[in-house]
Amino acid sequence: MTDKKLKDLNKETEQLLKEIVAMQKENARQIGGISKSNGEFAEEFFYNSLKETMTFAGIRFDVISDKFGGTRILPDKTEIEAQFDIVLHNGKSLALIEAKYKANLKDVKEMVEKKVPNFRLLYPEYAKHKLYLGIGSLVLKDRVVQEAKKLGIGLMKQRGDAVEYKTDWVRVY
Repeated sequence: MTDKKLKDLNKETEQLLKEIVAMQKENARQIGGISKSNGEFAEEFFYNSLKETMTFAGIRFDVISDKFGGTRILPDKTEIEAQFDIVLHNGKSLALIEAKYKANLKDVKEMVEKKVPNFRLLYPEYAKHKLYLGIGSLVLKDRVVQEAKKLGIGLMKQRGDAVEYKTDWVRVY
């Protein structure tokens, strides 16, 4: 192969690689957008359902919020930041509800391992409130249901136009 042909081939390869990288970035952007839209749909669906009933795990709540979260710097300079999809409260109890398009085992474990401690650190004014946990998911696999049951986390699932609740095993955190 001549130097000129090799040089031309390298230019073509370089151009092709640039095009592939650009396509991958665009695909990632689109997939991220779809994922975000799915999450927003799930949040809106479960928020509207809870707003209508103002009840979770047989407990009646007075206030619902979908804009609950914050940041706090602890005395040791550790920064705690958390966002909670849906929070219900009634003066004695709070329900922290995470909305997912498709919940997985990690989501269930994070509720107990991260969400509860972060909530307690961010909002010490609710220290005496009973805290209930829930996950609303459009897709729920059996292993997720079993883990939630084991940890005492209530579940909500879309069933047609309605929401099916699985909260018999909910416990206070």
